[in-house]
Amino acid sequence: MPHERPQRSPPTTLYAFGSNGSGQLGLAHTDDVSEPQPVADTQRFRDQQPAWMASGGNHTVILTSDCEIFAAGDNANGRIPWQNLSTSITSFTDSVIPRLPTPPFIRLCAATWEATILVSDDRVLSCGTGNHGELGQGEKIKESQWPQRIAKFPPPGTRVVDIAACMSHTVAVLDNGEVYGWGNGRKGQLGEPAATVWSPRKIEGIPFHALRVTCGREFTFIAGHPSEGAHLVLGSDKFSVKSGAPEKIADYLDIGSGWSSIYVLLKSGSLVAWGRNDHGQMPPKDLPPVDFISAGSEHVLAKTKENKIIAWGWGEHGNCGKPTDASGNVINRWNEISIKGNAKMISAGCATSFILAQEEQDSAGER
Repeated sequence: MPHERPQRSPPTTLYAFGSNGSGQLGLAHTDDVSEPQPVADTQRFRDQQPAWMASGGNHTVILTSDCEIFAAGDNANGRIPWQNLSTSITSFTDSVIPRLPTPPFIRLCAATWEATILVSDDRVLSCGTGNHGELGQGEKIKESQWPQRIAKFPPPGTRVVDIAACMSHTVAVLDNGEVYGWGNGRKGQLGEPAATVWSPRKIEGIPFHALRVTCGREFTFIAGHPSEGAHLVLGSDKFSVKSGAPEKIADYLDIGSGWSSIYVLLKSGSLVAWGRNDHGQMPPKDLPPVDFISAGSEHVLAKTKENKIIAWGWGEHGNCGKPTDASGNVINRWNEISIKGNAKMISAGCATSFILAQEEQDSAGER
């Protein structure tokens, strides 16, 4: 009896464009680009696909489907979890986490402006700079050249199921529905009392079982189960991110936030958003139904149900493609971003944009 040849998934290519002054796009140079380019040494991501990405101010962290970590960009004070202490890394380099008794199994990652947070089943690690508590390692720890475990977190018997960070604060959702945060909480984005929080602190008063979280520059957006639509915005109401929120967000598929805006993708493919709009951050009129989104600092990437990648918002570094207006904005419209293959994942960061594309197969399933 003949053996069937095992089916292989088509290989993938990771494309990058936008701000690149520290090499955070992983293109082996430090020039901004406005058209998607394959990252340097793209072969490493053809079979080992990125599954999660996090962007700091000038560094990018990739978590692959095999739970390996790759990073590129500014490595000042060890914000990239890599043994070499080079100040800038312009190609995605696989990270090694030393000084731990066993290699942690990394499931999630997040990044503040100058720090990186890694999550395994039973521990949370951080590295980089944390002048406002971003490392979560206590008041005396403002710099960590290597990933260090955050003590006593998560609490015994719990695990982190979602994590988000922005400029200087991080928030984690546990599997029991509780929410913890650390970092700059002076605007109330980490609950009360409003203050700098040096170690993970439980956010009290959330009237529902939390499932998802996303962070803006001075706020935190927490969402419950999609069937209920419960949500909560903590922190500053600048740009009406609190007062402009809808009463409920039932049947949501995903959530995201920029520095000053919030986005909720509904299962219908429509996008609900509120917040800052002076650079065109809000969804353009007549936006087609979309499958998934990613919100960057002041721009948005989306994949439409017709398999097109579109971008809008503040694109002065090329992160929204071309064309833009004289101020680098894409306002009341979108740019279509051309790539080879079908987009499987998108990630928008601090004026950076990434697209993971899978090569198309012919009818016989051959490359």
